[in-house]
Amino acid sequence: MSDKLLDDISEELNQLEELKLENVKQSAISKHLKDMLIMEKLVYSINEYLIAFGRTSNVHDQCVDLKLQILENKKHLQEWVDKI
Repeated sequence: MSDKLLDDISEELNQLEELKLENVKQSAISKHLKDMLIMEKLVYSINEYLIAFGRTSNVHDQCVDLKLQILENKKHLQEWVDKI
């Protein structure tokens, strides 16, 4: 084979590898975005509970703690997605 043909084949293989890597990245981002949406829904629901039942609820403090933990997890997940 000529050097030109080998170079062309090598370039095509590199492009295929780059496309494959990009697909893996997009798949990971998509999964994490779905996870973050679930977290947003949970925080919304906790807020609804806190508004409805307020401090009279026996689990008020735990709900506030959970909400803060979920928000922290969401922040870390967003940072991870941004790095991808």
